[in-house]
Amino acid sequence: MPLTALGEKVLACWRRIPEYWPMVELLECQVMPDHFHGLLFVKKPLAVSGKAKDTAVARTFASPKTEKNKPKTLGDVIRGFKTGCREVGWQDGYVDTILYRRGQLKNMVRYIRDNPRRLWQKRARPELFRVLGDVEAAHGRFAAIGNKALLKAPHIFQVQVSRSFFAYQRDSRGAILKNAPPAVATSEFEAKRSGFLEAAEHGAVLLSPCISEGEREIARLAFDKGLKVITLSNKGFSPLYKPGGKLFDLTAKGNLLMLAPISWPYIPGEKKITRIDACVLNRIAQWISGSGAIEIKYRGIEPAYIDRLAAQAIQRHGDIPRVHAIVRE
Repeated sequence: MPLTALGEKVLACWRRIPEYWPMVELLECQVMPDHFHGLLFVKKPLAVSGKAKDTAVARTFASPKTEKNKPKTLGDVIRGFKTGCREVGWQDGYVDTILYRRGQLKNMVRYIRDNPRRLWQKRARPELFRVLGDVEAAHGRFAAIGNKALLKAPHIFQVQVSRSFFAYQRDSRGAILKNAPPAVATSEFEAKRSGFLEAAEHGAVLLSPCISEGEREIARLAFDKGLKVITLSNKGFSPLYKPGGKLFDLTAKGNLLMLAPISWPYIPGEKKITRIDACVLNRIAQWISGSGAIEIKYRGIEPAYIDRLAAQAIQRHGDIPRVHAIVRE
């Protein structure tokens, strides 16, 4: 990544951090045309200040190295780096994350080093990485990112798996054990998995809200194989959103479309999915899939109520369609 004069200044400021704060070690960085990635290791305890951008203390690289100017929080270090590079416009809402879990450090280093390649892919196919605010499907509207041409595929199959069919194995804290065999994998799940993946390998598009663990497992397998997938989310996308990991490469190949109902806007952080959200997403998936929809029984909830909420979520116009579903074994 060739650097401009400003990029060289940012990199120089970054490299000087340990001169002023020797308790901070620099692990990895990458200067990009419009942003910067940096990975720090704090070798000695610092006070907790919440997120770094919340601290009110600002120090420059020109500050004398006195006891008074020693950083009290990690936020001081970050803000010192920022004020040392005065020419840079620091965007509100920048991401600052503390890595806690095993494996996160390795993944973050790989992600930072991979940024130039990802930028090359985005520039090669910019239309696939642009957050769209008004994509039409099932006579409704969606926020979207990815290949909207997947909506015109002749065969779109809705993925729906009961929670009782499949479950990941988890540790004592509830975290998924990624390399462990599943805790539950029934014959019904095996049949669904085989059927959906076979259809996708023959050109069909899989459509999934990825609600249950079985649905997420089938989506994960489809991602690994580079198959065509449409996902449904229960919230919209930030203007700067871009898929991560395998989803990025799948998007670059034109094999992924991510949709969110137009009336469910983006909110920062994770949005917990409710049963009503799940029912609405499943109904919308039925409408988009058409003949590839799955028969679903909404136990305890009137279908007409789900129809009304789903229509409101995507601001659907016209009559509510009858779902002529097929059941894939």
